[in-house]
Amino acid sequence: MPGKIYLLQDDGDLQALTEYPYDSEDLLQGLLGRYPDLLAGDQINESSPRRWLLLTREAGIPLEEDGADQLSLDHLFLDQDAVPTLN
Repeated sequence: MPGKIYLLQDDGDLQALTEYPYDSEDLLQGLLGRYPDLLAGDQINESSPRRWLLLTREAGIPLEEDGADQLSLDHLFLDQDAVPTLN
């Protein structure tokens, strides 16, 4: 059962938000690519939240050096310390 999320209105009332699935994987991937702050960087380090730069989407990954791509990543990000984040 999904948790409930509420939006606090300016008048102090709470508005319950309804969870819906994404229409397509591409829609979700596009949102993460444009808004990488959707990833929970503050949960990794609250005093210095991770910030990401998108390098590429749909990156092919070989299993051996000079091999053909056999896996793929939805996103390849780098954080502010140049640590890759694979999504």
